[in-house]
Amino acid sequence: MIMSIDVEKFKKDIEEWVESDAGKAYFEKERKKLEIKKGRYARFEKWVETHSIDELMQRLEKEHGEAWHDKCYNKGYEPHPNHKLAFLIDYVVHNHAPVEVPQIESEHFPSESWFFKGYYINMTWGQGVFTQIFDSKFNQIIAL
Repeated sequence: MIMSIDVEKFKKDIEEWVESDAGKAYFEKERKKLEIKKGRYARFEKWVETHSIDELMQRLEKEHGEAWHDKCYNKGYEPHPNHKLAFLIDYVVHNHAPVEVPQIESEHFPSESWFFKGYYINMTWGQGVFTQIFDSKFNQIIAL
């Protein structure tokens, strides 16, 4: 059996939902979430002005060491960024342009890199996401 979608009906249904109370509530909730995120970004930018990014990266490196990997595996998860590193990655990805860095980018999978305050963040997509952070000399300090 071949299934097809009535594109015009689908388009009409979406347009009606967007104008409905549920659609308006959804977009208002998303707008509020974006405002919160922008506020967090602004606070982080102020924090970076007076704090050492090197100390932050050393702390994140320690937090994502072998013990973190073991904890993730023991819970049945692949190692992943904790909430602090996830925020940093989100901030950099949404506020800085990608850079090309052949030394750290995969030849076989799509990847993208960003430079922030002396560090490279690289993400490679395949059957999941492989995240790496390198210092300015391309020494890998975090791999998840």
